[in-house]
Amino acid sequence: MNNSICCLCGDSIVKTPNDLSLSMDHVPPRQFYPKELRKTKILNLWSVPTHKHCNEYYREDEEYFYHSMFPVVRNGNTQMGEMLYSDFKRRKDNPQTPAMMRKILNTGTTVTEEGIHLPPGSVMLNIDKFRIQRVVIKIAQELFFLDEGIYMPCKNCKDIRLCHNPLDVPELYRLSWNGAKGKAVHDAVFSYRGFKFENLYLISLLFWESVMFCCSFEYPLLLMNNCKTP
Repeated sequence: MNNSICCLCGDSIVKTPNDLSLSMDHVPPRQFYPKELRKTKILNLWSVPTHKHCNEYYREDEEYFYHSMFPVVRNGNTQMGEMLYSDFKRRKDNPQTPAMMRKILNTGTTVTEEGIHLPPGSVMLNIDKFRIQRVVIKIAQELFFLDEGIYMPCKNCKDIRLCHNPLDVPELYRLSWNGAKGKAVHDAVFSYRGFKFENLYLISLLFWESVMFCCSFEYPLLLMNNCKTP
């Protein structure tokens, strides 16, 4: 793997003890794998080269993603939800964990944006979509670098959507699965399929077998130019 450039910004990594030095980042973040799972399974986690400051730049958003997706996971995958909940209980003495959960739960509402009242006992959380999307795009950038060894600018992302069930997945992404082999460190935590279609890179990311994001990126010009017939 080329460790001379940062897969998040594309700039050179400097071999000095500063913010531009090498910081290998797990993709997806290591905390996404519950401790219980890491204790019972030998996991060969993926990692990619980043600048120290680029890595740190996303840390709070990754925490937010992990906490805000927990209610969805617990509703859709009971077994994995319990594993994540065990991690939260172990981290309860860390002020950041209860503060983050309170912030997310305080967004709960019983009325949708369209003014529809939810059934009794149902609550909808108004999560920060921008922060969630930042993490998804970052992970997609890192996976592209793992597969191609080339930097994918975040601005190349042209479409990103959360799909709660298979019916939410647009047809183009579903068709791409026919030509894209799924890859995973551990299927129960995270898997993805990446596929090139014309000038687009289509990637579907499945977290905890409960939350799927589908994204499309314009292929980097460098790769497009290299693919042209002389």
